[in-house]
Amino acid sequence: MAINAAQASDELRFDGRGAPGATATAAAPRKVGKDELNRVVLASVVGSFVEWFEFSVYGYLASVLGKVFFPASAPGTQLIASLAAFAIAFFARPFGGIIFGPIGDRLGRKQVLTVTILMMAVATFAIGLIPSHDTIGMAAPVLLVLLRLLQGISAGGEGSGAAIYVAEYCSDKRRTAITSWIEVGCISGFAFGATITTVLTTFFTQEQIYAWAWRVPFLLALPLGAIGLYIRKRLEESPAFEAVSENKKTHANAGWNYLFSKCLRLVLVSCGIIIVTNVTLYTVTTYIPTYLISTLTIDAKAGFLMSLGPQLFLIAMIPVMGALADRITRKRLMLFGSFGVLIFAIPCFNMLVTGDYAVKVAALLILNLCLAALLGCIYSIIPALFPTQVRFTGMAVSYNVAVALFAGTAPMLNAWLIQQTGNKMMPAYYLMFGAVLGIIGLIYTRDNTGQPMPGDQPRPE
Repeated sequence: MAINAAQASDELRFDGRGAPGATATAAAPRKVGKDELNRVVLASVVGSFVEWFEFSVYGYLASVLGKVFFPASAPGTQLIASLAAFAIAFFARPFGGIIFGPIGDRLGRKQVLTVTILMMAVATFAIGLIPSHDTIGMAAPVLLVLLRLLQGISAGGEGSGAAIYVAEYCSDKRRTAITSWIEVGCISGFAFGATITTVLTTFFTQEQIYAWAWRVPFLLALPLGAIGLYIRKRLEESPAFEAVSENKKTHANAGWNYLFSKCLRLVLVSCGIIIVTNVTLYTVTTYIPTYLISTLTIDAKAGFLMSLGPQLFLIAMIPVMGALADRITRKRLMLFGSFGVLIFAIPCFNMLVTGDYAVKVAALLILNLCLAALLGCIYSIIPALFPTQVRFTGMAVSYNVAVALFAGTAPMLNAWLIQQTGNKMMPAYYLMFGAVLGIIGLIYTRDNTGQPMPGDQPRPE
């Protein structure tokens, strides 16, 4: 799998481990002031908050949506069918990567981010308008799946675009700390979804939730999306993209052939790192609230409240871990998080199954701490693998394929495995599987913390 050390056709150099070196011909990027950088970070945080609130709220309401859209099925089958509709959006994400990756590399990062937030807002709002199965029959779940596909295509461009956009703006020495704030926006969106769901279960009866109240979080998508779109429309293109666009020879080499002939090893390494991060993310933040309610039969309100505190802890720890990674390297911190998941998955799920309220919360705190170590680094380590002219395509493809195959399916797969085996520990085993793949990917990663990204000129403070 190693790539021979040779000068690529666009004057990018490769070392013996397949990592692209700095380009000798890249134009110097324009200087970025502190105020402009702050606007870029704020826009990415707000946009990510909106995107992931809209995308994740479905996961929190999976058991409710199962009864609304699949009422004829048994309760266990309802949940699996609803989670399958949740997973279908992840299967659409690679198509989003295929569509938006080349657009981002050819036309610019900002263009993609404008389209994705609009697409997500419209699709999510439309879910809130779908009549129930009792009203229009099979057309209801069909419409649900179609709109989830649109959400998935949008998400396929959003995560990669936001990460690359910010990573190309910030300084080499603080790249991890600054990009970690994007994940703060993402997880805040998850937490806001959990908060809204908690409010629904607190102030409305089950009959009201099933009848109409479940629609409220989805209908919030339109005003939230409008806010995010307004902020993003006021931004400029990233300096690194502008610089590589001016170099016609380098920019002309952007494309699928270059990616898979020169950067295939990087794509595979990226997939491993993404798998451990997102299997942990979607198990801990999206599936466990459902697991507590449906598998451990905890009261819905108590289950959501139990998950909310550890999620707030996660949000607080992500920027701390990002700043720490800039000191001790991203690779070391992500290995710490991956080994933590591998070691603590079984003990933590034992605590969830057998412990009292305090013990369950402690288990969630441990898992969220490991997750924070991964999330604090993921949006800096992946963009830094790929050269500028294929950065968006490389990250979008590897990120979305890995998430579609392993992470987005985690809630559905875990629910199905528990139903088939009766073993409540199945999610722990799946977490361990993801951790092993992540550790392998990290071992073969060339860490460049504090250094310019491949193909970019150095970016000082």
